[in-house]
Amino acid sequence: MLIVGTMIGAGFCSGREIVSFFGSGVSVFVAPLCGVLIFLVCVLFLTIGAKIREKSFDKVNAVLLGKYHFIADIFLLVNNMIVLSAMIAGLNSLMRPVLPFPVFGAIAAVACALIACKGAKGMLDCNFIVVPVIIVALAAVCFGGLETGMLSTSLGVLRARIFPVGIVYVSMNMMLASTVLTTLGDLTRKQIIWGSLIASVSITALLALIITALNCTGNYSAEMPILEISADGGKWLYVILSIVTGISIFTTMLTAVGGLTGYLRGKAGGNVFNSALVVISGTVLSFLGFTRVVSLFYPVVGIVGIFYIIMCVRFVTKNKRSSLFPVRKREKIKARSA
Repeated sequence: MLIVGTMIGAGFCSGREIVSFFGSGVSVFVAPLCGVLIFLVCVLFLTIGAKIREKSFDKVNAVLLGKYHFIADIFLLVNNMIVLSAMIAGLNSLMRPVLPFPVFGAIAAVACALIACKGAKGMLDCNFIVVPVIIVALAAVCFGGLETGMLSTSLGVLRARIFPVGIVYVSMNMMLASTVLTTLGDLTRKQIIWGSLIASVSITALLALIITALNCTGNYSAEMPILEISADGGKWLYVILSIVTGISIFTTMLTAVGGLTGYLRGKAGGNVFNSALVVISGTVLSFLGFTRVVSLFYPVVGIVGIFYIIMCVRFVTKNKRSSLFPVRKREKIKARSA
């Protein structure tokens, strides 16, 4: 649920990410391609977490990259700030009909900081509660959109470019998740596989529905296309998806805030100072606007993220035998042998 909640923020839930990366009329086969990549990267990051067993991503990077870890630290910090600003801008855009003044994003960021102070457990508990609701509501809206078009047109066009773009897209999404997944060190090999599988299947299904709904309606130009599609289903469906979109923004924002405050813990001031610094910085950057942040910064993060994933693969292959078995499990094996 943490993996799913991290990915389906404002960009994913609104359909804006899909349009920004893949354009219009994209093939629905993008979904399984991305799903396989998500599974592999999730297994990679969780395996690293089980191997290194550190609680902050900068310490994980120190093991991965040695004295050059500061490069990865800066990249992941910038990525988290970009995502945070996009979520703040997205929530302000969503709530603009209610209150034109952009305050909701900052308020949500403060709430995320309070939850993040409890560490990974607070983020896991929050996602476990709200993510199933997001999945059901988003699927319902997309199914409603399917009725407005023909299946033949909804499949989209299979282009060669979807393969490299799909890699960049998954890389971008997984960079935010990496700051948390690589610090979850208490999972067994079986838990890693099942957690990654459930998350990737869920994302694949939602991605296929969103792409199909976009192709059926041809609604590519709106700032939040899926939200516009829900408006055709009636007032209540629009209200429900607006709430769900707000919740999905919150879950992604939570991971971004958690990564930033976790990095600052013990390096700057106390929790209050660190949280205030994160919230203010994200709010200032959010004034660039939701569409602009997603279109300009997300692809760059995805491209640079590929190099980070390659370094993670290099680490795992160098430690192939031991990296697939968390420390706790190896200790049990030794105890049985004794």
